[in-house]
Amino acid sequence: MSTPASSTGASGRARHRTHHRPVLYSAEKFERHEGGMDPAAREEAAHASARILLMRGRGTDEQMTERLVSFTDDYGIEMLAELWSHASAHSLPGALWRMYWLRDVVHRSPRGVSRAFELGMAEDYRSHVVAGVPDPPSADEVVRTIDEILAGLYTGDMDIAMERCAAFAHVVALGIRTDYARSAGQDGAVPGSHEVKREAVERRARLPRQAQQMEQIAHDLEAVAAQLRAVEASQQVNGGSGAGSAQEKSQTNIEAF
Repeated sequence: MSTPASSTGASGRARHRTHHRPVLYSAEKFERHEGGMDPAAREEAAHASARILLMRGRGTDEQMTERLVSFTDDYGIEMLAELWSHASAHSLPGALWRMYWLRDVVHRSPRGVSRAFELGMAEDYRSHVVAGVPDPPSADEVVRTIDEILAGLYTGDMDIAMERCAAFAHVVALGIRTDYARSAGQDGAVPGSHEVKREAVERRARLPRQAQQMEQIAHDLEAVAAQLRAVEASQQVNGGSGAGSAQEKSQTNIEAF
């Protein structure tokens, strides 16, 4: 799986881009153009699908929802994730891609992620991460929340969901770094054949990059969560979301993002 896109570059443009009514390609049209879709159309499709997915359980446009459901039925969430992977890191589709990536990592290496999480928690993660990060959820909680989001069933506050996923990633990154530090100088002590020892050395060499990727995931999700809060604050100042239920306010924030 490809690594998350850089959080620099297009992210600033994404924050100021004005999006019109979401337009999601039909499955047939996407199939014809996916390989050669121009960047602007691809970005528009990524943002449209992200908004529709996040608003699916919040009373959004039924016709657009049906089109998204039809698309995912034909291609699966993997195709949407591929579309999101090209989006700016600090955007809704960029955040969904990072959640999808995080979920995939947990599925592919449940024992390794659980070990890293336990090591990170044992290292008093609060002294290593940004102040204000909420108590991190477990891997099961993270996967369950992301599953709801990717299924279009999540109706909670997206900024909180992103921050909790970020907290989990922070702890896992800390655990990976702890594992790396503890394994320093132990390469020659690994029992087994030459192949086993070589695998151990290669695994250890990958740890710093894995920790860096997790940290970047966390920072990107926190950035999008902060942007969502800024949108909400702006809406309140302008009188756009001062009334209504929490769910209605969340929908308004997603629409205005």
